[in-house]
Amino acid sequence: MSRHTKEEAAATRDAIIDAAERLFDENGVARTSLEAVARAAKVTRGAIYWHFRDKTDLFRAMQARARLPQEQFFESRAIDLEERSLDALREATTGMMQRFVGDARARRVYGIILFRCEYVGALGADLLRCEADDRMLAVIRQVFRRAEETGALGPRWPAERAADAYVCMLVGIFSEWLRRGGEMDMIATAEPMLDSLFAGFRT
Repeated sequence: MSRHTKEEAAATRDAIIDAAERLFDENGVARTSLEAVARAAKVTRGAIYWHFRDKTDLFRAMQARARLPQEQFFESRAIDLEERSLDALREATTGMMQRFVGDARARRVYGIILFRCEYVGALGADLLRCEADDRMLAVIRQVFRRAEETGALGPRWPAERAADAYVCMLVGIFSEWLRRGGEMDMIATAEPMLDSLFAGFRT
């Protein structure tokens, strides 16, 4: 395949994902057919099947292309520190939120995942799990286990419960911010919540 042909194929693939992302957001995933995606992308159904096995594969490609909060979490240098302390986690959380607020594609795709996707049928429970989710949760649990081992975590908070509480706070604020169309000031709302939560973890 020539360079020109490869570039054309990549452009077609991107156009298909762009169309799917827009239609998933407008109509929901279950109500969006591959025929509709083909029309919106101005390609044939054959072109879609050349690049993607089915709608689930297309959904995953859309998900992979966006820098979702799970990926943005690891863009903070704080969380890569060897000690992976509660302070590093707190700093990484703020950075992740700031990047997410400024990333239109991540906001749209995460909104599709949370609100526009029916996890039934072909788009089944397997889509509820992704490698980035698992990796992020593993690091969060490691942070809280280390805090527990070093005495930085208060006696009311077993490490697993603290990790679950942290994740619930994150999902809650992201979900509510997206549900309101970004009208709420996420950072201003999250900062005192995070301060209280992390202070509670230590006592």
